[in-house]
Amino acid sequence: MPKSVPISPAENRKPGQITFEPIPINQYQKSVADELGAYSKDDLLRIQRDMEIIRAFENMLNEVKLRGSFA
Repeated sequence: MPKSVPISPAENRKPGQITFEPIPINQYQKSVADELGAYSKDDLLRIQRDMEIIRAFENMLNEVKLRGSFA
């Protein structure tokens, strides 16, 4: 955080509460057939490719964390 931003510990640490609306969970109810109708074959292949890239990146981060390097 830049030093030019003034922070008041008394203001930031005073008691309070955070309130918000309920967060919905487990709301997804579509079937694979529903999704096949919503996306083209190329879209689904691109989604799969993106998921594989994300998984490879997550695995790389885990290797760095566990071994200190990525081989």
